[in-house]
Amino acid sequence: MKIDNPFEPRRPRAYVVLDIESAVTDETGHKRYQAMERYVPGNDDQPSRRGYKRHEDPLTTPRWPFQTIVTAAAMVLVEHPDGNLDVSRFVTLSQPDHDERAVITGVLRVLADAPDGAELVSWAGMLHDVPLLTLGAMRHGLTLPKGWGWLGFGGNDPVRHLDFARTTTGGFKMKPVHMAEILASLDIPAKISVPAFAVARLIYAGKWDAVQEACEGDVISTALLLARWRQLHDPRANFAAVEDRILRHVIELRHGRGYLAALAARRAKRFAADFATAANDAATLAPWLDSEAA
Repeated sequence: MKIDNPFEPRRPRAYVVLDIESAVTDETGHKRYQAMERYVPGNDDQPSRRGYKRHEDPLTTPRWPFQTIVTAAAMVLVEHPDGNLDVSRFVTLSQPDHDERAVITGVLRVLADAPDGAELVSWAGMLHDVPLLTLGAMRHGLTLPKGWGWLGFGGNDPVRHLDFARTTTGGFKMKPVHMAEILASLDIPAKISVPAFAVARLIYAGKWDAVQEACEGDVISTALLLARWRQLHDPRANFAAVEDRILRHVIELRHGRGYLAALAARRAKRFAADFATAANDAATLAPWLDSEAA
């Protein structure tokens, strides 16, 4: 039995913030399913089986197993000794430059290269990103990296997977809500470039730059939510300082993205507010400073 040494310095925590965008494009797979169910299309607009509305009937409307991963973004964050977080990588993989296999392979490589013990961070990753990732890996004959095999069991390990859709609802005991609702309540930017409902349309239209921006935006928002959450557990992890560092790194790493102006404006606004607060505190607590400066 391994016994941890209480005098050994604690390893810095690391996080992989992941978001995946997908759409139903696997018509061939869905036709195989129709054949298995002996489905014969009719000339009417009725559902094929009793109890289904047409748009709910899996024989006429493909469900999630037939979605293809088209875009993925992942941000690797490593804990700094002062409680802050450093962005070590920000990776985006997407059509048209990458097919599904290449996108999944790239995500698995990010996980493999992440620091030992890194934790997955997502919004509803247990309900979307992990199932799609593992099913896609099986479809393409890929293997999960060492230390990440637990994803193949649903990704619901509360120690290794910080799924904010779960944690913010008390393990789904509260009514599930949209990420934007939680972030709006915390004054964290969300859906920076486009609303959630627009992403599928962008995918089918082949607007890949916009799809990538939407995916990256969700990763940025989730990373900022992580920064807020960490302050619950570590008083050194001041949210404002961590947010500023994350946004600064994003602005440096994603030159040319359409959402950068909004992020830069947020940084400037927060800096101005902090500066005004500091000036007011100085005037109240040390009024002699101005006279000495004069």
